[in-house]
Amino acid sequence: MEKTKIGVLHAASIIITVMISHIILNMPNHLILKTGSATILNLVYVFAISMILFYFASKIFSYFDGKDLLDICEYAGGKFLKIGFGILVCIYFLTISGFVIRTLAESLALIYFPNIDLEIVVLMFVAITVIMNLLGFKAISRVTLITIPIILISMIIIFVSCGSDFVPERALPVLGYGISDTFLSGLGNIFAFSSIIVAPFLIPFIGSGKTFKKATLISIIVYFIYLILGVIALLFLIPSITNINNTLSIYILSRRVNLGTFIQRIDAIFILIWIMSIFNYLAITTHFSLTSFKKIANIKHEKELAYCFGAILYVISIIPRSIADVNFFDGTIYKYGSIIFVFFITMFILIYAYLKKKREDRKEKSYT
Repeated sequence: MEKTKIGVLHAASIIITVMISHIILNMPNHLILKTGSATILNLVYVFAISMILFYFASKIFSYFDGKDLLDICEYAGGKFLKIGFGILVCIYFLTISGFVIRTLAESLALIYFPNIDLEIVVLMFVAITVIMNLLGFKAISRVTLITIPIILISMIIIFVSCGSDFVPERALPVLGYGISDTFLSGLGNIFAFSSIIVAPFLIPFIGSGKTFKKATLISIIVYFIYLILGVIALLFLIPSITNINNTLSIYILSRRVNLGTFIQRIDAIFILIWIMSIFNYLAITTHFSLTSFKKIANIKHEKELAYCFGAILYVISIIPRSIADVNFFDGTIYKYGSIIFVFFITMFILIYAYLKKKREDRKEKSYT
């Protein structure tokens, strides 16, 4: 692994980039489809639960200073658990990244490139992902730090510009489909925070538990603010979002932005900015897939595998037969897969490792 060390800003920009990209890729839309007019209340609810889980996870990581998830897996269950979890990490990141490519490629083909084969658009994303990983993590982190302010500002411009057209009554009734759907089955919306899983993989690059905790906390709060703004914008502007699954919901919001006659087709500028965000997202997730595979396969250099992982990304991206398959993955497989992997499997391993560590510490104290 590279000896690159990064600070709070670099780490936060990486985490925020990964999380914010899901807002670009219809996350507010998926949440509203589940909980309707109660989505704002539901989002505050799942955010509070996410913060509680983050608090306990950060406490556990403080007992394993400098170790990432794979290192903790090895401590908890040996090499077998480390290899098994590492394989899951690679599958998780590569599968999601492949469908991220397909989602954006479908939208670009629909909006701007109807006469270009979808495979060519997909290949462009894969090629740039491979190139960024060949340049190394240092380059990825620097590009991310430079571009994240542009991405965040562009989204604020959209939300503020749409504010004059808001109809707050569309958020009624406050409890949407009922208390049960808002607080029980609606708990499934916690998957919106599952992309925080990238944070622990930054620990070897951060170097201290305080930096990790601060960067992660900043990222979650920033993401929550932008996610709830996205939900409010969609909920207050569009009476029914069931008919916008074939394109990016935030793109529909960008079409409402009017900066006068000086700048024409402002939505095209936003699309370009969001493409930069997705490039960064893909580079980050692919890098963590490579480093995870490097650890479990015990190889010295992972950059040479970038071509292989790029080929896997391409295959995953072209597997869906239509946008309906992509929507099914986003609304079902990704949702429940993320909940199981991030909030059950990962948390179980962390808790088990923590209990094992406490037990060993007690034994050492009893001997002394």
